[in-house]
Amino acid sequence: MVAMSTREITITWRDIRLAGTLSLPAAPPPCPAVLMLQGSGAADRDLGGYFPPIRDAFLARGIATFSFDKPGVGGSTGDWRHYALEGRAEQAAAALEWLRATEGIDERRVGVWGHSQGGWLVQMLAARDPDLPFAVANSGPAIGIEQQDRYGWEQTLRADGAADQDVAAALAFLRSVKEAARRGDDFAAVEERLVRAARGQPWYGYLDLEDAVDWEHERRFIQEAYEPLEALARVRCPFLAVFGARDVLVPVWESARMCGQALSNAGTRDATVVVFPQGNHRILIEETRQFVPGYLDLLGDWALHRVARH
Repeated sequence: MVAMSTREITITWRDIRLAGTLSLPAAPPPCPAVLMLQGSGAADRDLGGYFPPIRDAFLARGIATFSFDKPGVGGSTGDWRHYALEGRAEQAAAALEWLRATEGIDERRVGVWGHSQGGWLVQMLAARDPDLPFAVANSGPAIGIEQQDRYGWEQTLRADGAADQDVAAALAFLRSVKEAARRGDDFAAVEERLVRAARGQPWYGYLDLEDAVDWEHERRFIQEAYEPLEALARVRCPFLAVFGARDVLVPVWESARMCGQALSNAGTRDATVVVFPQGNHRILIEETRQFVPGYLDLLGDWALHRVARH
């Protein structure tokens, strides 16, 4: 089954327009749907080509999909750097509300899927909406923002062959940046004290911190201090957490254990945690850049089973 039709959609949220694509399956309406959420950085509605095969897995099972360009990307106005997790969660909630009210969509069967930082958004949305028919966090860390940044920086640097002294210097710089963000330092002070000297270092490119808008984005994330375990403790809807064991950005086995334990402690009756041994951060096999066998079927079948009984 492929998409029966696609529609270009614009949602108004606050003073910006979020442009996206609604893809409908070749199935009689009203049909279930899934909102797809990207990870960090500037990202369009297709996440640079990552979304289409995942979208097709849902569509093949009669589940419509919707994703939108981040603010300031593609057809959306605004600037994605003006929002941290809370702002992104509000955008996602507006998209969910629009989907539920859309002709041809079954308002009771609209779920969420999110990758990486989008996995944190899925945790937040699932914690706030127990009536979601399903929620899927794809490489969504169960640790907080600062801890995940430190882990991702260190493991990525080591995977790239960085020397021990460069890893140590990079982590010291990152720690100083986070402390400045917590204090609320302005960009002029941070640039003078930290950024100027770091720009010439081989590891500086791991952090996008070129102007005051970048700094405000970083500061918002740190000051929001999102804690995944607090959100997971409130999840009541069916929840699937997927990881790839070769992910260098997320402590996979720790996140899988913590996520499963938090959902169990919360009394979530339908919780599934899956780790694909060959998968990287995107659940791709690194050498072939293809999805790990079974991943797309897991997503589509797991979601279909939940919407079928909702």
